[in-house]
Amino acid sequence: MVQPDRPVAEHGSVRHPLGGRLPVIEHVPVRLDPSELEEVDRLAARIRAEVPGIAAASMFGDRVRAGFGAGPSLFVHDLSPVQLAGRWTPSPLEYRGFMLAGEGDFVALWMPRNPAFEAYCRDVLGLGAVEVLRPAAKVRRGALAARVIQDGGLLTRLADVARRRGGLNVQPYIGSGAVWALAGAIGEQAGVTVHVVAPPPGVTRRVNDKTWFARQAAELLGERALPDTTVAHSMAALAARVRRLAHDHDRIAIKLPSAAGGEGNAVLDAACVRDLPLAAVRETLRGLLRRLGWPRPFPLLVSVWESPVCTTPSVQLWIPHAAEGLPVVEGVFEQQVCGPTGVFTGAVPADLPEHTAIRIAREAVLLAALFQRLGYFGRCSFDAILVGADPATAELHWIECNGRWGGTSIPMTLVNRLTGDWAETPFAVVAPEQPGPPAFDEALERMGDRLFSAGRRRGVVFLSPGDGTGRGLAFLALAPTAAAACRDASEASAILADGAGGARMSSARQPRVA
Repeated sequence: MVQPDRPVAEHGSVRHPLGGRLPVIEHVPVRLDPSELEEVDRLAARIRAEVPGIAAASMFGDRVRAGFGAGPSLFVHDLSPVQLAGRWTPSPLEYRGFMLAGEGDFVALWMPRNPAFEAYCRDVLGLGAVEVLRPAAKVRRGALAARVIQDGGLLTRLADVARRRGGLNVQPYIGSGAVWALAGAIGEQAGVTVHVVAPPPGVTRRVNDKTWFARQAAELLGERALPDTTVAHSMAALAARVRRLAHDHDRIAIKLPSAAGGEGNAVLDAACVRDLPLAAVRETLRGLLRRLGWPRPFPLLVSVWESPVCTTPSVQLWIPHAAEGLPVVEGVFEQQVCGPTGVFTGAVPADLPEHTAIRIAREAVLLAALFQRLGYFGRCSFDAILVGADPATAELHWIECNGRWGGTSIPMTLVNRLTGDWAETPFAVVAPEQPGPPAFDEALERMGDRLFSAGRRRGVVFLSPGDGTGRGLAFLALAPTAAAACRDASEASAILADGAGGARMSSARQPRVA
């Protein structure tokens, strides 16, 4: 992506007070009309009537709440809730919790510890000393939060801290039922209130479901706010819907509703099925799902894979409790993706006409306000595409909600911590396509004086230590301008890949799935 060689313009930065160490800085102020809020309230009331327990949390006990409270934080960045069933694995991205943690906090890990990365976060970035909690090897079942519950020693340690400090804040990657159960177990044993910095599981599950999101976005913003989208609950329905879309479009997307990453997408060339009889379309799709290894895939979202797409904006928001005001837009970024299914490989600040950025932010706040009234609290982002040749006149289509932390919001918040405001020190995020050095120490050595350190305004910041094979070595580059950040990120990618075929920032224009 080509970026203008100028600092990112601010829209009157406003800092919002927030518990813990998470700076929230508003960059695109949005004010909604009373009539818009009335429509949001009507739709929220209808959803609550259809799903009375959508924000229920009483099953986790009476000592757990959504929000921030007293005490330190426990970060649980377990990705299993968005991995495919049967494919749960530890991930180096669990270490992204260190980007949000600080002195006296705790980080739970499933993957093996990386002392070099932990020292880097503490000593080079100056983020403070945290205590790492890793469930005992004998605990082998369930998500990371469930494993912490099963490890009596860890649970007792956390309960003792919560009791002594008057509370604890559980800050998860995503507000899963396992995370809320962990918070409830700590609160019950400690006898104090434990806060979860995420929405209740019922809200979390629905906003991250692409089919549910599509229905609500269409209801609130109109059918034109989405690509041509439908849902299939069976193989017969899937074949019929794909065949119908294939008559008028070149590519069809088939998506698992709640998966993240490229593994949740399949993109089909419409020419392969356009002239086939329905029975043959059904068998073609059956073979595709078998090759993908999607167990029990239905329901599936079926939509047009649109083109031309001139940019892929992602709106980063913080959603406070409804009594504390409207959702806050912290930034509009452009995602960098690669491959036929749009795998996330990075992000940079979006360079858009002001009226386009304001429209994107306004519609995002409308969606976020709806979720807020359903009980949503915490980090959220919305992914969209601009369909057309020119961002000034392109159609805005919303793709999905990421009701969780992610590959843009974590770096954005980290840069706010490191420099005070990301808009004053633009950054580019990279999830390299090519492997780097297997050892994190070697990655540090290769970067040399390109590394960012506390007090500087430019340099490379590692976001995770990799998986020990050279993959998963995510990083960001800080610089005075967005263009310089992109150049530095591209050079750093090549250096990490040992100078041969380095993973440079992709300029592909497709919707992000991660």
